Amino acid sequence: MRTATRGTTRQGSIRTRLAAVAGVAVLTLGLTACGDDEGGGGDGDLPPKDETINVGLANEQPYAYMDENGEATGFSTEVATAVLNEMGYDDLEFQVVEFGDLISSLNAGQFDVIAAGMYLTPDRIKQAAFSDPDYCVPESFAVAAGNPHDIVDYQSFAENPDLTLAVASGTVEVDYAEAAGIPDEQLKSFSGIDQMYSALKAGEVDAASGTQATVEGHVAGNEDTMEAVEPFYPEAAEGNDPVVQPCGGYAFRLEDQAFRDAFNDQLNIFREDGTTAEIITQYEGFTDENIDMANSLTVDDFTG
Repeated sequence: MRTATRGTTRQGSIRTRLAAVAGVAVLTLGLTACGDDEGGGGDGDLPPKDETINVGLANEQPYAYMDENGEATGFSTEVATAVLNEMGYDDLEFQVVEFGDLISSLNAGQFDVIAAGMYLTPDRIKQAAFSDPDYCVPESFAVAAGNPHDIVDYQSFAENPDLTLAVASGTVEVDYAEAAGIPDEQLKSFSGIDQMYSALKAGEVDAASGTQATVEGHVAGNEDTMEAVEPFYPEAAEGNDPVVQPCGGYAFRLEDQAFRDAFNDQLNIFREDGTTAEIITQYEGFTDENIDMANSLTVDDFTG
């Protein structure tokens, strides 16, 4: 799915407000940090300002998704649009792919940046150039209404071989399950987020994994058939490597380091002046605590 926008996301409606908050001095600082931003796209250059910037997302609420009108929305989309607009890029196109295909599609040149709330992990950082995080959030599971198996966290599956957990391919939940010691035969992988919840409703799995925000978003309106467990931070089984903090940011091709650096400079201005917090906390389930934790971290904290 593809849609073009020149500030037509929800972020477009707040661009004037962002300019008022950030001011001319912020724009000047951002441009200074970017260096020569009128280059032709070669090594060390930024894309020309009149070039279309292609943005990849995975249709996962509330991070980045297409609404009923075919417009890109979600807080990752809004933050990315705000940053790119402030950098001078107004021609943005958004493309939806399966979550597990995001990084491979990025590196194949299908788009220029991933804005999907993607967690920073050591493995992903080897494949793409990530920004600093702009949010952190605990995990949760969607389970059948009444939670008949008393599922609490990943250890619940490691301790009960009769349970099956749905995971979306390419997500950190696969890593969390492995770190918790859950055998492969207890995992059922799906290419899309929505498919996990269909499987839960059909009784094919005992829980669907995801972030607190994603799980609670899918449970809303379906409380007669499912519920969300209390949010938790994943832990590794004894003897396994510890898991990284579940925090998300934006990804670029490794060779586009200058573009990533310029984006990150502007993102950090927005982290410091409260713009990211203002955008993200508009979405249910996100508070200043989620943002403050991210603001205390940089991409270097996730390299392993």
